Amino acid sequence: MGTSNTYGGPKRGLVPPWADGPADPPTPEPMPEGDLEQDSSNTDSPENADSPLPAAQPPPRPTLKNPRGNFTRFTNSGDTKALGRAVSGYLSSTGGSTGAVRRMPASTRAAKGVAGFVNAYVSEGPLEALSRFSLDGYAGRPAIEVLDAVADAICPDGGTIDEAIARDAMFEAIADLDADDLGSFEDLSQDQLNAFLSDVIARSIVTKVINEIGTNSLHGSANDTDFKRAEEILRDYTVGAVNDALGSEFDAGASLEATELEAKIDSVFQNAFEILQVILEAE
Repeated sequence: MGTSNTYGGPKRGLVPPWADGPADPPTPEPMPEGDLEQDSSNTDSPENADSPLPAAQPPPRPTLKNPRGNFTRFTNSGDTKALGRAVSGYLSSTGGSTGAVRRMPASTRAAKGVAGFVNAYVSEGPLEALSRFSLDGYAGRPAIEVLDAVADAICPDGGTIDEAIARDAMFEAIADLDADDLGSFEDLSQDQLNAFLSDVIARSIVTKVINEIGTNSLHGSANDTDFKRAEEILRDYTVGAVNDALGSEFDAGASLEATELEAKIDSVFQNAFEILQVILEAE
């Protein structure tokens, strides 16, 4: 791990400060030449005919040196264009919007859970939404209690770094939503629930990207203030991108099969990344 601080996520602190992502897979030792010759000479033997094929090696991890270098320039100078280049470079390095989405499966899974909850609430009613998560006993309780229980059901405490990012996004979005005193669960509006879903997706994207470009940033210059400022700037761009993507892909009141809903949320994440990249490259 580098000498710099790693972004610890928003204020609830569920993303551990040592989050560097998964370790590189071990490099297999080369087979001795003698073994290679023996294998090649016996390819037609019955013993080798039933031998399993060697496991395919995973694709190489993206090189994030340039995005992290630009993030360091942002922390040294405060230049928001450098932050934009860091995020745009991250998306390019990970294979564009599709690759970036693949790197956050826990967040897309959590967002699909939230979208299913929102869709059930709007199209079938609050009781049906609770029933889907075996939370029937929460009927009539304050909205904040119900949403906390839903978040726990979708993404329980503990698990991987990506799961912590997803869980953190949900609870931060709930806190934002409750700033205006939500009242009872049954009184939630479709606009409030759409805002909740949008916030979950936007927070997941922001935290994931900053955690990756801020990890091992060069020269160890980044501190908590830098990460928080980067989060605020990137969030301004991301919220608009997510809202645009949701508006074109997801109708909370529509009758949707589970596979349809999941495909739409995948598209929302991918489209949000594409919009974000276009915006940042134009800065």
